[in-house]
Amino acid sequence: MSTFQTARINGISMRYDVQGDTNAPAVVLHHPLATDLTFWDEVTAALLPKYRVVRFDARGHGRSEAPVGRYAFETLAADVVALMDHVGVARAAYLGLSMGGMVGQYLGLLHPARFNSLIITSSTSRVAPEFRSLWVDRVKVAREKGMASQVEPAMARWVAEATKRDKPHLVKRFATMIEATPLEGYAGWCGAIELLDMTDKLGGIKLPTRVIVGDQDPATPVAASEAIHKAIPGSDLVVLKGVSHMLSSEDPAAFHAAVLPFLAQHAR
Repeated sequence: MSTFQTARINGISMRYDVQGDTNAPAVVLHHPLATDLTFWDEVTAALLPKYRVVRFDARGHGRSEAPVGRYAFETLAADVVALMDHVGVARAAYLGLSMGGMVGQYLGLLHPARFNSLIITSSTSRVAPEFRSLWVDRVKVAREKGMASQVEPAMARWVAEATKRDKPHLVKRFATMIEATPLEGYAGWCGAIELLDMTDKLGGIKLPTRVIVGDQDPATPVAASEAIHKAIPGSDLVVLKGVSHMLSSEDPAAFHAAVLPFLAQHAR
């Protein structure tokens, strides 16, 4: 039975899901670009025996409202905190993948009192000026040809060749999510990511932090995660073998093995 709910969060209508014992330590999950809260189905199942799991459709994604215009990471981080307020979670561990990892960096700096730890997965802390046009171009193509135009190029970045071969159902699942993503939400997030420049500020994060990346990720390569790891004092880095950007779905067992012991140590 679906536990999905909708509420007014930080000025927008947001779909979210909360499961687990209300007395258990909380974990907040933030999905990547052009997906939705169901991206975390496998991770949620792995967490539920011990944790209260909060996940949601990010602003402009899934069934959450998609305001027009460039989004700001300060607002996107505030969305997370406002949802936590709404569901009565004072402190949580945080796990974000890709754009979710970007939001995690802002949360660690702007709202550290609300979090016990951060897991930043398949992410980056900076888009170099010479690569900003890529984000502009993606939006341009999506506006001209629809979100279906983003499926093929996304798959080239998101999943390893072995995953494409062995898990075609996963590719189909991701394609469906991309096609269902509101165009204005996609554009708003691309506008935020285009201007991302956080590396020099990450020294201000004092929370226990684990950085996870796949060794075959061309979208946010190992070097990008190494930069985050080196910038955040006391953080550690886990590189998973044989997987790409969507490593949590490509190899759930390996991903859970990287996540669960860290949460056990730092979730409260």
